[in-house]
Amino acid sequence: MKTRWLRFGLAAGLAVITTACSLWPGKEETKETPTPTISPVIEVSENYYGSVPPYRQNQTRGMLSRLTPSSYRMDFSHLELGLMEIAQETFSNEDFYFQEGQQIKKEQVTAWLSRAKDDPAGINPDQGPSLLVHVLEHDYLEKETRKLSGIVLGLSLSPVYEDASGQQKKYTVEELRTKGQQIAARIVQTVRAENQQIPMVVALYQVPDRNSTMIPGNFISTGTVNASDSSVSKWQPIDEKYYLFPSTEVEKDQPQISLQFDKLMKQIQSFFQEYVGITGTGRFMGGKMTELTITATAEYDSRTEVLQFTQFAASLINQLIDKDVHVNLYVQSINQPLSIYVRPPEGEPYMHIYRK
Repeated sequence: MKTRWLRFGLAAGLAVITTACSLWPGKEETKETPTPTISPVIEVSENYYGSVPPYRQNQTRGMLSRLTPSSYRMDFSHLELGLMEIAQETFSNEDFYFQEGQQIKKEQVTAWLSRAKDDPAGINPDQGPSLLVHVLEHDYLEKETRKLSGIVLGLSLSPVYEDASGQQKKYTVEELRTKGQQIAARIVQTVRAENQQIPMVVALYQVPDRNSTMIPGNFISTGTVNASDSSVSKWQPIDEKYYLFPSTEVEKDQPQISLQFDKLMKQIQSFFQEYVGITGTGRFMGGKMTELTITATAEYDSRTEVLQFTQFAASLINQLIDKDVHVNLYVQSINQPLSIYVRPPEGEPYMHIYRK
């Protein structure tokens, strides 16, 4: 699958492109809204989606904090930005604007997330952990007409289930894909009834384990609903996995890359007298690392120290980490960010030192 990954630059441009904001409570939009006009600050980069004012909040805004139980964890930023990455395969940012989801109402999502015994539209099992955790909608407007021309749905799924004896177990990825596709069939049918002839993309997202505080969830499959179809015409698996550096898991599954990171970490720590805590999160697609995010935590009073540290770490990254891996280096103290270094696979690297 051809994939265009939006990384640090997308995260930095959130305020401009108005990405999904279903995380915080807010007022619902009324149905009567002005005809949108082109925002004067949307063309930030060729990789970004533009937006149209006035800003319209997601119809399911504020639901996540109430619906997320303690049995699993949601990594909202990865879910939202990942949906935008997936959307680019079908809805080019050259031809479409982004808008928060407006088609699915809060009451509909509440019904889907209910247990079948409590609501006729309920999708979740009558007992045990929920399977469907959340439904997130993104809309895409054609630039020429500024009309709704695409919908992307993110279905967040928990792999944890309860067997007949009451024991909690986990679905395999293949089992979760099958379950997710069955759920998607019901949801797509409902959404299609109100949105005829609108192409749709469905992405299945596996939420992370509640104990994996540093590892986000991962997408496991995408499906396409053509404009003339009422169901998903084709499903495509996604082989996405995240590893924590350092960890026994990455040492076992990716020994060579684990050694590279260990060497990087030890050389950085040996260069400076102050203690530097270093962790990393690696993103693997099809078994190959495509992105590495490194967080270095240290207490520096001098900005020249921060500058020297960042330059030294950047030089080691360029020596030890393959050039086709996108690298984000975040240097921080306990209380504040200190510097950023970003090395994309293509183009020039970027470094910034924060000023007090």
